[in-house]
Amino acid sequence: MFNNIGRFRDLSSWRKAFKAQWKQCRRTRISVPLNPKYRPDPYKWVCTCPYFVKSRFLLCKHLVQAVHPVDPVFFLEVQRNRTIPFWSHPSLIPLLPPTGPTLDSDAKGDDGVGSDDDGDGLVDTGNSVELNPGRETFHERLTAYIQTMRDFCDGLEYQRKFQDSRFLNTLERQGAGFFRLAENCLSREHRTNSTRSAAPTTWEQSTANVMFYRSRPVPSDRDT
Repeated sequence: MFNNIGRFRDLSSWRKAFKAQWKQCRRTRISVPLNPKYRPDPYKWVCTCPYFVKSRFLLCKHLVQAVHPVDPVFFLEVQRNRTIPFWSHPSLIPLLPPTGPTLDSDAKGDDGVGSDDDGDGLVDTGNSVELNPGRETFHERLTAYIQTMRDFCDGLEYQRKFQDSRFLNTLERQGAGFFRLAENCLSREHRTNSTRSAAPTTWEQSTANVMFYRSRPVPSDRDT
């Protein structure tokens, strides 16, 4: 953890941001009693609170305060995984014993689980891991997909300066199906919330593949 002159090496940019968010979560007061809808699990590193899935680093005050305080070396060594537990390090010791089944032993190992590197800009979490629906809850599976997409969006932003049309062509070709799904979901949502457009029907051919996608409320309704 030290460089050749005996000092701690500088944190990479994403680790600095991670450390700042961790400390903020550590300081934020948790309301008591805890909302029964929130089920933090520091062993799997998942929480059902809305802040968790919105966090770039999959952090929330419930999880950060559910483990013992970490030492400075933690921020240099902690590794992020593409499947549960999303963060792993020997210092991540939960305050309480598990209340239910924990991870299978093979899920805790390093086999097939990508870890981060210290590259700036994009947090590289290694090779993707196929999620097993039999072992992952809906929340855990969806959270992993959300985090993958957010990481990839950060990576796409980094590609701008290179202006490599070969990558853009590959993105358009390989991601065509996903982009169509995303556009259909957002189009249906826009029409649902629009006062000028006719609401989409359930079996409309152009958006039949998104019939199970629930439209978000308009911004004014989200704050109520």
